[in-house]
Amino acid sequence: MFLALLAAADFALLAGAGSRGERRVEATAHAGSEGLGLTLGAAESEGPQAPQRQEVLLGAEGGVVKGELRVVPQSAGLLRVGAEAGVHFESISLVLGARTASLGRMQLRGAGARIEVEGQLTEEVRAGLGGSVWALQLDGPVRSDPWTAWGNATLDWAQRWEIGAWASREFLDSLSVAPSLSVSQPAQAGLELRTGLALELPAGALKLRASASVAKMWPQQLWMADLTLGVTMVFE
Repeated sequence: MFLALLAAADFALLAGAGSRGERRVEATAHAGSEGLGLTLGAAESEGPQAPQRQEVLLGAEGGVVKGELRVVPQSAGLLRVGAEAGVHFESISLVLGARTASLGRMQLRGAGARIEVEGQLTEEVRAGLGGSVWALQLDGPVRSDPWTAWGNATLDWAQRWEIGAWASREFLDSLSVAPSLSVSQPAQAGLELRTGLALELPAGALKLRASASVAKMWPQQLWMADLTLGVTMVFE
């Protein structure tokens, strides 16, 4: 079975940055065959008020069931554990999640669910809708804006709910273009509207990907932007 998994393996590297000064690099290796799969990975992130931290991840899949575990192992004072498990069919997915994290005297706990539906709109266009909701609790010292302090210190910008849509179409028989739009409520009071664009281009054994997004938060009147670049190498 192990050799069968290695027969269909890929390695991915992602690097991202945001207008709030945060930076993140993630590397993952995935192997799968005949409905079984295993993913191992590691990530590193930092920001203006968040020291450099490391994260490890483990994912597994069997048939329509998939799960993922992410852990920040007491890196620079932060201990964070997040897990997801769900069922993924051709046109619909349902995922349940839980997370817990602590930094100093602050502690975050949460549980949530996400549903996604996708399908072919036309022969050229594929589209999807998704929604998620989270129950969140942040304990710690009394602050005027505890969620912003938590996000700045951990780069964990929690959301209470989100609704989004995307569409994807291929051009020139290879270049995939996927615009997206979402609205969400951050843990802080207010709303966030985000629009994004993702490009994907195969190049032999490589798959190149670039995505960018711009968001605005109300009532803070805050603009944000993110950029992520990635490459995947497939071994067959």
